[in-house]
Amino acid sequence: MPAVVRPGARALNKPLLIIGIDRKLAGLNFLIAVIVGATDGFVPKLSAFALFIALWAIGRRLTRSDSNIFLVMNQVRQRKALYDPLKRDPFRCVVARKQE
Repeated sequence: MPAVVRPGARALNKPLLIIGIDRKLAGLNFLIAVIVGATDGFVPKLSAFALFIALWAIGRRLTRSDSNIFLVMNQVRQRKALYDPLKRDPFRCVVARKQE
């Protein structure tokens, strides 16, 4: 049986990117750069621009490896208790072989 191809599914599951990074990260990046560069003078504005470029490059690199990495990390952060291995009881796995 041949595989069914649905071209609309990729567009529905594709994350929304702004300047090549996740939209929430892009907004946070811009907000941090605006807060840093809010004071008077050339040096704070230059440092805010450098911070914006650095955060954008980090976000772009992470987004290129996996476009949903920030969604996954947010889900892990919210459900941290579910993924905590110290809250689980230790278990032992024994492999038994048949006697020949």
